[in-house]
Amino acid sequence: MNVHSAPSEVSLLPTQPGCACRKRTVDWGAILAGTSAALALQVVFMFLGAGLGFALYTPITDANPVADLGRGALVIQGISAVFSLWLGGWVAGRLTPIGARLTGWLHGFGVWCTATVVAVIFVSLGAGWALGDLSKVVGGGLALAAKPAAALAGEAAGTGKDALKQTSDTLASFTDEAVGLRPSEANANGNIRAKREVGLALATLFNPANQGRVTANRAALVNTLVTTVGLREADAEKLLTEWTTTYERLSAELAAAKTAMETKAREAADKAADVLAILSLCAFAGFALGAVAASHGGRHGAQCAVRCESRTGEVTG
Repeated sequence: MNVHSAPSEVSLLPTQPGCACRKRTVDWGAILAGTSAALALQVVFMFLGAGLGFALYTPITDANPVADLGRGALVIQGISAVFSLWLGGWVAGRLTPIGARLTGWLHGFGVWCTATVVAVIFVSLGAGWALGDLSKVVGGGLALAAKPAAALAGEAAGTGKDALKQTSDTLASFTDEAVGLRPSEANANGNIRAKREVGLALATLFNPANQGRVTANRAALVNTLVTTVGLREADAEKLLTEWTTTYERLSAELAAAKTAMETKAREAADKAADVLAILSLCAFAGFALGAVAASHGGRHGAQCAVRCESRTGEVTG
């Protein structure tokens, strides 16, 4: 009697060395066939999901159509990936040889491993669109989630540059005002000298690094206004008081704007971190569910093969 015509339960028993039905544990041909089936079915689901998504896409009536489309794509891709992996595992388990039927679940898990590696390779080569797998959707979500924080960081940098420009423009206006107080018959060279000396004294007084010498620097600026502009000391003191009040008000406004921007940036960063954490956990859950589905598919496929061979053996026996 030919041992291959016997029921599959008998074929699972240990055999003598040299027997034609020597027991095997892994069949890579079955795994590759299951992987091909899983990837092909995923591509089909990708186009089906895209068609349904754009058919239901109503940007005019939806309040947030882009977010709704993204969530729908994530759900469709996740469900289709799990089902595709289950069917791929089932194909691998169904095609396992007689001596490897007890490892049907392992063949299904091999399908998941192979499909995951292939997906990573395709995505890294910029061809993730060919698979439409869950990792590509999650990767896009991660990139989108990080954009608000990056945008706010750039906005904060721009705010700092604007603050420096406003401070510089304010000091320049003080200088222009002082030069404008010189007598109308003053020569141009005197105006240039007055603008230079007053500007230098202003920069020295309002420089944050010189806070320990405010009194001396203030007195120096008053003296500059008296000697180069021609103001009386009392008028110079009054003008400097007005400048100081204006500069302090500007500094307070800039500090408040900086604090508000920093607070906004921290809140956006925290929100982006929460989104990234949720997406990462969802990706982990999706991949874990895919591994379980492929393993169960492989086990069911192997059991199906055993039942079919048992019925065939009963009929032909």
